[in-house]
Amino acid sequence: MRYSRIVIFVFIFFSTFIYAAKEIIIDLNNQKIYAIEDSVIMMDDKISSGKKGYRTPAGKFKILEKQRHHISTIYNLPMPYMLRLTNGGVAIHQGYVPNYPASHGCIRVPKRFAEKLFYWTPHRTTVHVTYNFEDYNKTLITYEQFKSMKDQNVTQSIVSKEILDKNITQKKI
Repeated sequence: MRYSRIVIFVFIFFSTFIYAAKEIIIDLNNQKIYAIEDSVIMMDDKISSGKKGYRTPAGKFKILEKQRHHISTIYNLPMPYMLRLTNGGVAIHQGYVPNYPASHGCIRVPKRFAEKLFYWTPHRTTVHVTYNFEDYNKTLITYEQFKSMKDQNVTQSIVSKEILDKNITQKKI
């Protein structure tokens, strides 16, 4: 009985590291997309959202479907690396990104970013489409900041271990 509790605890403990909290934030005002993992901006790029008359809807969505090679049923055009946000046809996909809203409602991203995002993002990932990125930006750090903090923590851990080892050695003598 005790052994099974330990196994369950270990499984839950390690699964929290395996399944990081991933989300995507799309900033319609600045035409940017951010892939976030545990409050760290892992990658970002420019986008092209819906032009006048075809506005991209703001709100909170989940990725409903993923297709590597998708053809639009409305426009009969390819939409590579498609991540569907609504049943009405709004999706994130590879496409031409002229640095201003130019799509028919979808969120176009550059090819290299589309491919990385497609494989990074699991089904049901939360996607926030917003006009006010600052609401989210207050708690986010860049990947470079995260790496720097992680490197500092590793250095501190090594120094702390060396001090601890030195103190233990001195006490033995």
